[in-house]
Amino acid sequence: MDTTLSETQRLLRDSVRDYLRNEVPFDRIRELEREGGADQPLWEYLQGAGYLTLPFAESHGGEGGELTDAAILLEELTRRACVIPFLETTASARAIERHGDEALADEVVRGVIGGGVTIAPALQGSTPDNGAAPRVASGALTGERRFVDYGAEVSHHLVEATEDGEPGLYLVEARGEGVTTDSLSTIARTPLAHCTYDGAPARRAGGAEALQFLRRAGRALCAIQCVGNAQQALDMTVEYVGMRVQFGRPIGSFQAVQHHCANMATQTLGARFLTYQAVWRLDQGTASDRQIAKAKALASRAGTEVTMQAHILFGGIGYTEEYDLHFFSRHGKERALAWGSADECLRLAAGTLDEVQPWR
Repeated sequence: MDTTLSETQRLLRDSVRDYLRNEVPFDRIRELEREGGADQPLWEYLQGAGYLTLPFAESHGGEGGELTDAAILLEELTRRACVIPFLETTASARAIERHGDEALADEVVRGVIGGGVTIAPALQGSTPDNGAAPRVASGALTGERRFVDYGAEVSHHLVEATEDGEPGLYLVEARGEGVTTDSLSTIARTPLAHCTYDGAPARRAGGAEALQFLRRAGRALCAIQCVGNAQQALDMTVEYVGMRVQFGRPIGSFQAVQHHCANMATQTLGARFLTYQAVWRLDQGTASDRQIAKAKALASRAGTEVTMQAHILFGGIGYTEEYDLHFFSRHGKERALAWGSADECLRLAAGTLDEVQPWR
């Protein structure tokens, strides 16, 4: 595959980057972290500018684009430390659109494009969380899910649950009857919730195929966020070492510093190639759990190791929370754990080593 962005994709990236640089200052992100909640004005801008239509089919009011287009937008949002459920809503709506009931898919996608519907996936983690696994009986959902990103801020939850022993996805109104959300804190200081369902009305949104696609899309897009945090930390570091003077010269002129920057760039670029390839494969319908797990593992390592190396090169100023680098080290660590840590993803990939892999 060719990972070079098309002219249209470059225009998309540059226009979003310019808007975020001018209209979303980091002080606004700090205020959101203090107060809690998502950035509703930013979400309204994305809706008004048509960005929410990117990955959806024209038959549902979308632009007929690809998940790769949404990934480009997501990376720019990540590089500005934006606090909005873009990944969660996009992955959930795409899963319903591809594998759910046509009428529900049309309703959900048009709701997302219109700005009124936001969705948080409420899935079982890679290890048991000792909660009551959600079950559906007669259209009512009972159980709980922990560590749900933006669980208290979105309009709907897309819950992994079983009905008559069969797994599937069920759409629940987040502020509806029988739903309780308790906010949790994270290292990234972004919204997280423990969600409890007590007979909540639920609509079936897809079966095992929809659940599999949601896991793959969420993991691949989360890898994009890891890459975005690493790339931003790298760019900030290169700029800083070029202007920070010590011993009468910029510290970026010292070979040891150059070696560190080169290692950071190599790690970020490698993660970028593998991650965007995973998203592209999802668009083509050729993605496997193994491929996406490898991409997420490499991106998770980049999201933590590159940002930590940035702190070392920044020195003392990099360790103050008032400095913007902290956004990306904190968010990078949190995203490295979300949707499967590096170790979890490598275990998943290792479990397929005995499978015959086609040469392509």
